[in-house]
Amino acid sequence: MKCSKCGTDNPSGKTICRQCGNFLYSAEPRNRVALTKEQRKERRKTLIKNSFSGCLWTGLVLLAMLIVLSLVSFLLVRYILPDEYIDSLVRTTASDTLVPGQDAPDSGN
Repeated sequence: MKCSKCGTDNPSGKTICRQCGNFLYSAEPRNRVALTKEQRKERRKTLIKNSFSGCLWTGLVLLAMLIVLSLVSFLLVRYILPDEYIDSLVRTTASDTLVPGQDAPDSGN
């Protein structure tokens, strides 16, 4: 293909001029080379493979983040927060929860 800038003849299949570095193909559709059936098939396989690979890596990163978050939460609850604080969050007594239609329990008065 002949370069539009310097006029150098370039081998077919090249996209950049070997003399001046100018792009041989522009964004216009008339300069594009059509892909053969086999090239389209190979391109489709590559796109599917790369998209699957990207999804797999994304899933693995999210799974790793979940594991790290779970580990940090466990360590926080187990070793950092005082037991009294956790007990106050978990403790529920009969006076704290009333069932609809049931009288409040006697407070012992």
